[in-house]
Amino acid sequence: MQLPSWQRLLSFAAAICAVLAVGLVSLRFERASYMLPRLFIQLERSIGYDGFIHNFKNFILRPDEPAYLDAALADYKIALDTLSEIDVQASKLGIEADLSDVRSTLAIYRNMLDTAHEARQEQLTISQVDDRVRVSDVDASVSIRKLERNVLGVMNRRREILYFSGILCMFLAVAAALLTSYVQSNRRRQAEKDKLKLEEQETFLLQAERIAQLGRWKSDPNGTLYWSRATGQICGLDPKEFPTTIEGAWSFIPAEDQAKLRVAVDKALQSKGQFSCLHRMRRPDGSTVNVIDSGEVILDADGEVKGLVGTLQDVSRLVDMENELRQSQKMEAIGNLAGGMAHDFNNILAVILGNLELLHANSQPSKKSFYIENALDATRRGADITRNMLGFARRSHLEPTLLQANDLIRDVMNWSARLLPSNIQIETSLLANLWKFNADEGLAKNALLNMILNARDAMPNGGRLTIETANIRIDDEYIADRGEYLTPGRYVMIAVSDTGIGIADSNLKKVFDPFFSTKPTGQGTGLGLSMVQGFMKQSGGTVRIYSEPGIGTTLKLYFNTEGQSDVPPMQAPQEQNLLHLKGKRILLVEDNADLVAALEDMLTVAGLDVTTAPSGDDAMSIWSKKRAFDVIATDIVMPGKLQGTHLAKAIRAIDPSVPFIFMSGYANEAMVHGNGLQSTDIRLMKPVRRIDLLNSIATLIGKKTG
Repeated sequence: MQLPSWQRLLSFAAAICAVLAVGLVSLRFERASYMLPRLFIQLERSIGYDGFIHNFKNFILRPDEPAYLDAALADYKIALDTLSEIDVQASKLGIEADLSDVRSTLAIYRNMLDTAHEARQEQLTISQVDDRVRVSDVDASVSIRKLERNVLGVMNRRREILYFSGILCMFLAVAAALLTSYVQSNRRRQAEKDKLKLEEQETFLLQAERIAQLGRWKSDPNGTLYWSRATGQICGLDPKEFPTTIEGAWSFIPAEDQAKLRVAVDKALQSKGQFSCLHRMRRPDGSTVNVIDSGEVILDADGEVKGLVGTLQDVSRLVDMENELRQSQKMEAIGNLAGGMAHDFNNILAVILGNLELLHANSQPSKKSFYIENALDATRRGADITRNMLGFARRSHLEPTLLQANDLIRDVMNWSARLLPSNIQIETSLLANLWKFNADEGLAKNALLNMILNARDAMPNGGRLTIETANIRIDDEYIADRGEYLTPGRYVMIAVSDTGIGIADSNLKKVFDPFFSTKPTGQGTGLGLSMVQGFMKQSGGTVRIYSEPGIGTTLKLYFNTEGQSDVPPMQAPQEQNLLHLKGKRILLVEDNADLVAALEDMLTVAGLDVTTAPSGDDAMSIWSKKRAFDVIATDIVMPGKLQGTHLAKAIRAIDPSVPFIFMSGYANEAMVHGNGLQSTDIRLMKPVRRIDLLNSIATLIGKKTG
């Protein structure tokens, strides 16, 4: 990097001025050095035997020649002027000359001039005059020699200093010139390296843009637009065809894509942030290209918007690949669906064909009706499969009838029990006085059968299958807690639970996705639960699932009972009188720390004395040391040896009167049924509402004290 031209000129001028200054000082010094020795010679002559002394002596000894006095006066004046000039020249050189001795000698000479006539009248002899004058002459010579030595000595020392300074300045000037040349040379080389590096980086950037099909653009508040060459190539434009304004660029964007891009840009301008939008660009040849348009707002020092800068990337290939992948997945899904349906329909056709062949070969009237009924039943099952497919698409024609869930379950179990192996134990907990609901009977049975078969497949080594029914009142709080999209009201719940392998959290979120299945190829299409969900949504209800790996899974169907006259009107739960809970002790057993904190605060505010335990094992240890608990509220599935039901059995083996509240997301009856628990125990489904938990505690304590 070189110095600016004005700085170089200024440096050159300063160097010239320094040289001129040294030259002027040197000239003045040399001139003074030349004049001073001559002035000293002139001074010495003017007052010595060749000047003043000679003329004054002759004036005294030769009275008849008065011209000698005038000559002595002239010499005296020359001496005075010379002495003054010496003083001036010494001052110019900065030398402070001591002229007092010479001035004293001249004062003596002045006095001699003033008394010349008296000395002349004394008629002094030559020897007397010589003695008098010689003394003055010797003093004058000594004074002049002393002054000359002092002045010339100082002048010589100054000359040495001046010459040394001059040489030093010249050396420094040369060194500075060489250093400047070296620095500028290095800067020049560094600038060339930086230029090459920038060119390489620019080449690399352009190459990367070309490979990534990425272009750049920039705009200012006046609407002026700059496009890089790569941006123009993406849009199929030559540089001379580039739009120069923002409005000009909008003409290359299809009208149907402009709205979303304008919204994205406006939001970025309002928030002074960034935006990114996938849209199309129309090329001059009529083709379109898919691009990701990304940018951010440029702000000035005051935080005001001064433009936009961004990139434009051609993602047409990615969009095409995504479409190809989607089509491939669609074809794979259709293939899986076709394979599964072909398998089911082949079984149905085999039944129809077999019965028709038997009907054709057997002429006994008593057998004909049996074969015909079997063929018709298989045909109806084929129709149900078709309706299930339409239910999956939520387009089936439903034929709702008034159903009773317990009767529906018994009917399905009568003919589906043979599908379950002997190592699976079937248990039911069917609520009496169950509300009725409207639903398509065939699809409802298929949904229940699908849940039973899924439970069977989850227990290859056997286990327990539990079917439970209940009347459920769902309000806005219940819906908000569970994130459901339901109409508040009364529902009948059918729950099917198993003690199988359970479902991992990563798969639990996908069980209702079409074609998702964890079963081996050929053993499931992945449409079962999707069709169940479609049917329940179309029927105005919902389906929920809860599972814990290694413990089991519960599936619940919720049927809306709206419009049924046998269903009592829904009433919001009322909070009981809780004053008698003050100071009562409760043992809260839950392994979820966040849930423990929330429940503990809830109970403490109500005046209860709460002790918490993170597992059944810890709860048993706490209860063994201090048994004075009025109620124990426990989760069912927890870490450790003692689950909730096991904890209850262990404590009640010691004290059968201890009341329990069971809280779980798992099916209520599925976990506690068959464990010998008391009918007075209360079971609550998570998430547990405050009013439900407090009312349950109040109920149990009321029974215990009443």
